[in-house]
Amino acid sequence: MTTSALSAPPLHSSAHDDNVPNGEDQAQRAAELAALHRAADAGEEAAAWVRQLAGRQGEEEHGRLLERVAEAIVKASSREIIPGSDGLLTEELRYTLAADVVLGASHTTGTLPELHPGERMPLIAVCSIAATLPSCVLGDLVREVEVLAAEMEAATDAGRAAELPAAG
Repeated sequence: MTTSALSAPPLHSSAHDDNVPNGEDQAQRAAELAALHRAADAGEEAAAWVRQLAGRQGEEEHGRLLERVAEAIVKASSREIIPGSDGLLTEELRYTLAADVVLGASHTTGTLPELHPGERMPLIAVCSIAATLPSCVLGDLVREVEVLAAEMEAATDAGRAAELPAAG
């Protein structure tokens, strides 16, 4: 049986070796990894909701735009949160996640996307939060990502709740 490179002990060990992670470093890395997973999960859930919005669009252009937004949410809430990076999104992702997503392709269709009352604000919130997540690497990554992931989850829940018919 072989051990994976990740679980193998270091080849040499010294109390003075700065490259050997201590318990505190390992705990910090574990906390960062957990926060990054939570952000990715929140992004996946938000993207699934946005894909539902895309699926019910009568105008094909609105649907395509919302599909791109969903993909951008996934990227910004996972692959773009890179510890040690400058925390900036690519221009394409910034543009795709801009708050004017709620206007959809209205410049070409002359119509707005078909959104239920109460869905526009959660859509703006989800996009704004996704666009902000990568910048957390410049501050307290764990705390900031945890807060923003929780807010993304709440915005997604609010968007989904807006779809439900009012009880009467």
